[in-house]
Amino acid sequence: MIKYILFDLDDTIYSTSLGMMQEISQRMSEYMVTRLDIPRDDVDRQRKDYWARHGTTLRGLYIERHINPQDFLAFVHDVDIEKYLQADARLDAMLAQLPQTKSIFTNAPADYARRVLSVLGVEKYFQSIFDINFFNYESKPNQFAYDRVVAALPVPARECLMIDDTARNLGPAKKLGMQTAWLRVTEDRYGNDGHDAADFVIASIYDVAKIV
Repeated sequence: MIKYILFDLDDTIYSTSLGMMQEISQRMSEYMVTRLDIPRDDVDRQRKDYWARHGTTLRGLYIERHINPQDFLAFVHDVDIEKYLQADARLDAMLAQLPQTKSIFTNAPADYARRVLSVLGVEKYFQSIFDINFFNYESKPNQFAYDRVVAALPVPARECLMIDDTARNLGPAKKLGMQTAWLRVTEDRYGNDGHDAADFVIASIYDVAKIV
């Protein structure tokens, strides 16, 4: 029985088609160019390399270029959320009917996550936000992040469901005994490696109520 649900934030709680994550990604690249003097034509290559070896751009920059992670997080998440999102009555209704305890599990900072949830009008449904700071920049899919979250949960991993739009983020959760749901977008910009770790595949966040 599922008693606890961990939701990813970006491109999961809201749709990738809305474009906000694309702006955040652009700001990551801009940070590398303007703050670190990385040639613009080499940024994409370096980010792909960081993604493959470290999990995220932030993790790669933190380890290899010793950046101030808080400076990076503040810069890339300085976006006008209301430009992209608005109160989502359908999401509100779906979350309201789920009896499980709900939390956010995100590679973003908690203050940004709260802003997103507030604009969507659903912050009240989430007990906790497990963010990049909570797991010391050891972002998903690093196993340490999952171990840290599971240790903080009031239920065993087997009673937890994790939902994420990035397929490879599900493997570590599955390894710990969680049930997993892959929110499959039309184009998974991160690749589909790891989708075999998904117990469920859904096309929309609104479909969560159908699988619990």
